[in-house]
Amino acid sequence: HFGSKPRPLISNDRRMAADADSLVARYGAASGEQTHSAAELLRSEILRSQAPNNIPAALKGVDIRAPALTKKAAFEGQIDALAASLDACQDAGAARWILTLISDMLREDSSCFSLFEEALGKQVNVYQKLLDVVTRQGTEQYVADKAAWLLSSVIGNAPRFFTEAEIRGLVERLQRQGSACSELGVLDALVNLLKADTFRAVLWKMPGVSETITTVSAQNALSPYLYKCIFAMWLLSFEAEGALNLQEDILVKKLRDVLVHSRVEKVIRLSLTVLKNLLGRTAFAEQVVELGVLEAVQQLEYEKWRDSELYEDIRDLACQISARVADMSNFDRYERELKEGQLKWGFIHSSKFWADNILKFEQSEYKAVKMLAALLHSSDPTTIAVACHDIGEFVAGHPLGKKQIAKFQVKDRVMELMGSTSAEHREVRREALLCCQKIMLNKWQDMDNFPQ
Repeated sequence: HFGSKPRPLISNDRRMAADADSLVARYGAASGEQTHSAAELLRSEILRSQAPNNIPAALKGVDIRAPALTKKAAFEGQIDALAASLDACQDAGAARWILTLISDMLREDSSCFSLFEEALGKQVNVYQKLLDVVTRQGTEQYVADKAAWLLSSVIGNAPRFFTEAEIRGLVERLQRQGSACSELGVLDALVNLLKADTFRAVLWKMPGVSETITTVSAQNALSPYLYKCIFAMWLLSFEAEGALNLQEDILVKKLRDVLVHSRVEKVIRLSLTVLKNLLGRTAFAEQVVELGVLEAVQQLEYEKWRDSELYEDIRDLACQISARVADMSNFDRYERELKEGQLKWGFIHSSKFWADNILKFEQSEYKAVKMLAALLHSSDPTTIAVACHDIGEFVAGHPLGKKQIAKFQVKDRVMELMGSTSAEHREVRREALLCCQKIMLNKWQDMDNFPQ
């Protein structure tokens, strides 16, 4: 109205800051499915904004959208400026801008990590400065994620400057209830830490780490989250066989589910690479064969992919798995295990193996069956359980099965095992019961006249 005081104009900076604050609120309230897109929106807003007033003087003339090497030049020879920038991250507005600038610089050009190596060499406490940002009460989720990513990336690229205790401390804080980081932020940090082979075994044994990576939903997880989990598996695939407890069945099931449900090319390509890396390991190869990964891989060839080379990757892996199937179905391998006197669950005790090899048990006057009967007296509970299972398969699948095992007095021993009271024989009792049921089942009528 005429005569009233004019309303103050809102400066461009303040409007930008208000927009960013609004996005921060939306980002903090975002669900797991919305976090990634909300973070990208906020990052875009920050890139369009002007630098806050409370940043170090060395950064005041730096364009946040400039190339990585231009940003790097602002810090070169001025390690104090890098330290001051990390200190300035105690303020939320400055933290958004500074952490976005530095993380974008490192993502664009990994040579910029040399700035942090120089700072660490001059005793700048990068770990504590960034950990304080991650754990400070009231830290925005965007800032916490960026700080966690930056600290874990520096550790992954320069692990010699950090201790095992520091790694444990960071991971425990990231996974702590009430952590400011998003699920994707925590996963990003864990994957960065796994890049440091120095700490890989320690990290993998920590509570919650393997679960974070292996329990991802192949059907429902967002592509960025799923890709990160597969990337973590890829890093683990370079560890020496037996160096980590990788739980082969869980990893292979997860990779198979990804091949079945995901149609994101980079996710599929990386999953195929992980399987290829792990296929040379016996324990993994057995799970790949037994869990039907071959069928999932072959099905991919009928999908439409933009990258024609992906079809070659699919066919190549299918051929490799087929070769492993043939190798694991080999009766000679089964006989070698019998001669070693210790049986363990695996593909050569599966129904497919028995269907393909049942008649080979007739060789050398049923020598393999005789060896199985002897292993019912083993001192190893797993060996006894597997032997009971295999004898049951032989009886059920071979027309002369019951007649042959009668020669080796198997039924009496199996019934004895059914009644075992040993605490270690729980699995043995179950397999002995199933075996006895197959022996007693009158599946084959009057086999006396069956041709020998």
